[in-house]
Amino acid sequence: MLDESGHGILIPLTYNLPDTLNNKRFKVGSDIFGLAINTGHSQLVNDYQVSNQPIKELADIGISAMAVVPLKIRGKVVGILWVSALNPDRKFSDYDMVLLESIGGQAAVAVDNINLFEEQHYISEVLQRGFLPEKLPKLIQTDIGIFYASATEAAVVGGDFYDALQLPDGRVTLFIGDVSGKGIEATADVAMVRYTIRTLSFQDPDPSKVLTRANAIISNQLSSGHFITLVHGSYDMKSGQLLLGVAGHPYPLLFSAADGKVKPIADNGPALALISDYEYGKVGVDLLPGDVLALYTDGIVELRRKKEFFGIERLGGLIEKYSRLEAQEIADRIMNDAREFADGRLTDDIVLMIIKRTD
Repeated sequence: MLDESGHGILIPLTYNLPDTLNNKRFKVGSDIFGLAINTGHSQLVNDYQVSNQPIKELADIGISAMAVVPLKIRGKVVGILWVSALNPDRKFSDYDMVLLESIGGQAAVAVDNINLFEEQHYISEVLQRGFLPEKLPKLIQTDIGIFYASATEAAVVGGDFYDALQLPDGRVTLFIGDVSGKGIEATADVAMVRYTIRTLSFQDPDPSKVLTRANAIISNQLSSGHFITLVHGSYDMKSGQLLLGVAGHPYPLLFSAADGKVKPIADNGPALALISDYEYGKVGVDLLPGDVLALYTDGIVELRRKKEFFGIERLGGLIEKYSRLEAQEIADRIMNDAREFADGRLTDDIVLMIIKRTD
């Protein structure tokens, strides 16, 4: 593969040749590699030892014949695919060249796809993190913890997001959501949804009104077939009253310090952008000292170990187990256990928001 300067070539891997050639770097010159790169045409030499300017390291290991195909991506040569013979009786034919050029064409497409994937992954991740809040508001009598994890290479960055902002009247708007789709398109949808929810929350933070109005707006903005799941909350720090609205999202889990049990806060509403004129409802919860509320995206409950899912019951059990800790430590401990359950493999983005009412 050509390096970034375009003047050097790195051999990342060889097969059936000495390991000393792996990760070997050569300057692009007038040898057979350089001819293939500079002309963009395949090269064939059946008497390499006496060819014009053989590469010393290749000649020294006894290569007798060589065929080189340039890897072209959108008209640009980014590397080469080459085969060689150590047996002096082995010669490459025109048929060999046709076969190698076919394989080289497929290899070039694969390299291009990898490059595009990495570029999109990087751009999406940078943009998505830019849409996450830099810091959370300081809450009265309330502790809040956040764990956000981007998916590994197994999946393109998706559309999980969260936010928490303090309103002029002292209340706090909380929301967590998941946009369908992947990559840059999903990241753009996150931006649109996040700022829509923020704006509507300042107008009237009532979750039923925020979700209903946001749904009407977003339904006309998203691509056909796309949707958003969301939990929106309006929290009064002084009284501990929390109003929640759910739009097709996994139910929040509430741990009650009084009875030591975890229960879901169920509120049936479709995901945003599925039914444009839907009227959403809300559920009221009074958080008491020691109570813990967990908002999360489906990435955590859908973690798998073989055929077993992490699941809501396991998540609820961990909330109960760690309920005496501070909110951030609860989130961290749960995610440590979740990673261990899945052997460290994350196949989707995960957001876990823990809200704990303090004394």
